[in-house]
Amino acid sequence: MSRQVLFACLLAMAGATKLSEMDNGAEFTKCISITDFQSKILSDDITLIDREAGGCCPTGSVPGAKWFTSYKGAQVVCGFKADGSVAISTGSSNGAKTCTYNKCYVDKQDLTCADNSKQFLNGCCKGTTGSNKGFPAQCKNYYKSFNNVYNEKVQYCTTYDKDYGSKGRAGTSAKTDDQADGKLVPSKIYTYTPCGSAGGSTGGSTSGSTSGSTSGSTSASSTKSSTSGAVQVSAKLSMVAASIFFAW
Repeated sequence: MSRQVLFACLLAMAGATKLSEMDNGAEFTKCISITDFQSKILSDDITLIDREAGGCCPTGSVPGAKWFTSYKGAQVVCGFKADGSVAISTGSSNGAKTCTYNKCYVDKQDLTCADNSKQFLNGCCKGTTGSNKGFPAQCKNYYKSFNNVYNEKVQYCTTYDKDYGSKGRAGTSAKTDDQADGKLVPSKIYTYTPCGSAGGSTGGSTSGSTSGSTSGSTSASSTKSSTSGAVQVSAKLSMVAASIFFAW
């Protein structure tokens, strides 16, 4: 293998981040390109983008989607304040954009779609073109959108189990237990029965091997749980790549 090929491979590894390798509920402090948000799944490589000085995600990117009350939705959700309430605000100061996303978190669901593909980061499936499209019959969805601070349209989905009325809600009605130790606690979030859940009494979580998983893969606990950790690993790999290149 030539040194150029090896160098390129190592750089690719350094820049690659998979949300599947973060703990479920981990805080997310970066941005995702709109393209990746609407087309990548948890196990896909994505490139994380830094936020601007005013706290906003740059043009062409988002921090996730604002949490939508009572529903599971995107797999990166934002707006959580310390008291459990949810809010996002944007504005401008001296011509510069300003954003307050509050806390954003990874909320893994990894649902299986009607075509056996996996749910995108925005909560939708490949076949989702509207409400109740792209998911198995038992899983209902709403097809929603929002505009980022640069007025770019972003699609996302919210989902719930068709039999939510008989299965009951997941989580607890208290908002103060939704976050703990710097993380979101998905099993405490009060929602209609999540897709893939046997019932609401268990907190709406299932094992990582099922389509309705909110706990993520079992290997996640052994990987970096924060965005900063992923960035540090990327930096180290880049240094290794440079060392090999110049020493070849």
